[in-house]
Amino acid sequence: MNLLPSPIVAAYCQGFFGADGPAYVERVKRSGFNTVVLALGHVHYRDSEPDAYYGDVYYNNTEIVANGSYVGPAGWAGLIGQLKQGPDAVERVLFSIGGWGVGDFANIERLIAEFGTGPQSPLYRNFLALRQLFPAIDAIDLDNEEGLDQASMVAFCRMLGAIGFQVTFCPYNDQAGWIDCLAELESSDPGLVVGFNLQCYAGGGGNDPADWIRALRARLGNGFPASFVIPGVDTGGGPAQVRAQFAGWAGDGIGGGFLWTFEGAGPQPRDYARAIAAGLGADASVAA
Repeated sequence: MNLLPSPIVAAYCQGFFGADGPAYVERVKRSGFNTVVLALGHVHYRDSEPDAYYGDVYYNNTEIVANGSYVGPAGWAGLIGQLKQGPDAVERVLFSIGGWGVGDFANIERLIAEFGTGPQSPLYRNFLALRQLFPAIDAIDLDNEEGLDQASMVAFCRMLGAIGFQVTFCPYNDQAGWIDCLAELESSDPGLVVGFNLQCYAGGGGNDPADWIRALRARLGNGFPASFVIPGVDTGGGPAQVRAQFAGWAGDGIGGGFLWTFEGAGPQPRDYARAIAAGLGADASVAA
């Protein structure tokens, strides 16, 4: 199992494609974030063309894996690999699936119902290709903002674990549903899910990490680590507000924090990384 940074200082990043891809990677690496979340990935059921494949994987609007093979832009696998190279290397890379109004998890549920999650299923073949082509990706982040179907969510997570990925959940509501999924997975695949990236902005603006920590411990035992919860904020209030917000949460024992999004930070992503780290009381070298 990969060791997690302490504390986690993460950013959701959407800008890896384009002519300035290498320069973008260097900006991300110099920003001080030790965890990068590739946002947003999507799973299609089946595109409209007669010869289309099931379960294709996209990064934003670019198809990257189809029928168990890479079909994305040349060089992208190496570009992501560069995140973990050199003196400014990041420690973890996640690939996030989902978002608001995208239908990815309805597609996943339908694909599992029709094809299962075995080695010959579209989902397995495509995520295995993702794993093989992008060894820098440590975990799949599940941003399910649709109705949470526990059976398909658990089956999908187990499949990802069999392929070699860790998993993070990215909830903004339905606390009981997410914890039910975690509890089922902990009973059969302990350690597969390594954190809740808890949205505390937009639709999740009312979330209090302490409430989620209490609910996790009520279900999974008082010894369950508070550091499992990694709250996230947006950039709306500026770095000073971000620092104050994390300073208010630090006493709860959270394991770090994340920013939505790197692009939203404009020319000052480093200021936001430092704000998260400083709010958590981390050593300045975490986001130096």
